[in-house]
Amino acid sequence: MVRACGNTNRQKGFSLIELLIVVAIILIIAAIAIPNLLRAKIAANQSGAVGTLRTISSAEQTFSSRFKDGFRDVPHSVGRPGRLEHLQERRLG
Repeated sequence: MVRACGNTNRQKGFSLIELLIVVAIILIIAAIAIPNLLRAKIAANQSGAVGTLRTISSAEQTFSSRFKDGFRDVPHSVGRPGRLEHLQERRLG
């Protein structure tokens, strides 16, 4: 039986240099991708905020077109009676 020339005791696996090169390539790709992902996240948040403002504006226009007297002045519930208590006081008093 004839064996091929060369080192037959070579172990299967990756050398340290090969692993370092792969890690370096992954880090370079991550350094390029992360700023783009952050910009996309900011743009998505701004888009959601614009959609929310559009919905609130539409609701305000619908309300003001149906009720000509506008919004009622109801105080916040921090340190004051809540909305239901305030309306009950108006009804009673």
